[in-house]
Amino acid sequence: MGLKYVEHIKSIALFLLILLSLALTFTIWTFTPTHEIIEPTTTVEMPISETKNTEEIVRPVKLLFHNDENVTGTSDQNDINVLVESLKNWQISNIRMVQDEATPATIKSYMHSSKRALVYYPGLVPLPVFDSINNIVDTTIPESSFDRLIIEWDAPANDRPALYFINTLSGRIYKADLRIEDLYQFQTEIVDQAVDYNTYVTDDAIGVLPVYVQKDKVEKTSIGFLLDEISTSKFAEALLDSPELVFSADLKTQEYTDDSGAFMRENQNTKSISYIQPKAETTDPAIPSDLLFDSLNYINAHGGWTDQYYYAGMNSVNQKIEYQLYVADLPVFSNSTTTNLEIMWGIDDGVEQVYSYVRPAYQLDSEAEKRVVVLAAGEDVLKALGQMDKEERSTITDVTPAYHVTRSEDDSFIIFEPTWYVKTNGIWTELPIELTGGGELGLE
Repeated sequence: MGLKYVEHIKSIALFLLILLSLALTFTIWTFTPTHEIIEPTTTVEMPISETKNTEEIVRPVKLLFHNDENVTGTSDQNDINVLVESLKNWQISNIRMVQDEATPATIKSYMHSSKRALVYYPGLVPLPVFDSINNIVDTTIPESSFDRLIIEWDAPANDRPALYFINTLSGRIYKADLRIEDLYQFQTEIVDQAVDYNTYVTDDAIGVLPVYVQKDKVEKTSIGFLLDEISTSKFAEALLDSPELVFSADLKTQEYTDDSGAFMRENQNTKSISYIQPKAETTDPAIPSDLLFDSLNYINAHGGWTDQYYYAGMNSVNQKIEYQLYVADLPVFSNSTTTNLEIMWGIDDGVEQVYSYVRPAYQLDSEAEKRVVVLAAGEDVLKALGQMDKEERSTITDVTPAYHVTRSEDDSFIIFEPTWYVKTNGIWTELPIELTGGGELGLE
């Protein structure tokens, strides 16, 4: 009888062991994959900063309104945002090319006629990228780019109101139709307000296309920031596969490499990091919209928008794209400190990937001091530029207030000083104060 009980107990024990074994097996099955999923993405678990969508990065930086008697304008992002938000609700249709290689005179007649608003983008924007933000109802959208958008708010008789997309470099112009109701909203929300914006002027002696600047003195703020350096290892973790720390000979510069042959180094003097994947070098050109979308995704993947950066332009032939730092709605330029993100794409093993990436390794932390600076009047700046020789004057494509960077000796502090800049042959140069006679200081 006792033997029977022992057998019973053994059977129950065996049954429990089987249950336990099944439970453990099930646990292993259900838990292992999540472990596997976590493993490869540990580098992206802690992005450096928040992600941003296309419309936050691909933005206009200036608006001009041509009325009958004068031109008014703004580069205030709050004003520009009203337009950006309004534009998203418009129904844009029937995009067609109206000029293939328009002459400067023709481009001028499109851009600077009365009852037209002119929207300035700092770089060429591919139409598919514009469509991803706005509502183009056409089924096919041309892979073409523009840097000026014209809104014709008073349509000629017997014609629909129109948008014009102008590439000022190639002279290619596209036209699209708008609904009248979209224009009503635009006129009440934007055009009526634009009467109160600053007056803008131009000088025929400067540039091939008219260059407009604020007529009167420009009041901007000089801003000092405490500098928050992002640890180089954070970028290494985000950009490299299993980074290995390698100290270079001078022991000051940190350099990281990974198994694929990519490497990343810190550039202390320019406050930047540079990443290179030598295997991805290519001579193939890129499709412009792909270049922009891929770059936005790449920077979002590691949370690289550490401050306010706007898309500034591309060269699709060598797959290069650039995003510029902006502070208080002005671009930031420097000869000594990196103030932009620059990416070059390439191909390795048939896969498109980043060949090089150079960017600031700092973040603007808290504002430490501010003071008002009064810059020379725009019309005086144009007058001064008019003294240059004719050939030089004709190469000017833009004139704007911008920030120049200076750093404190111990590098704990960075100061943004407003000043006038001029763009010639794609290069921004600071105008000397003596030339413009500006530079009065005030206190806030």
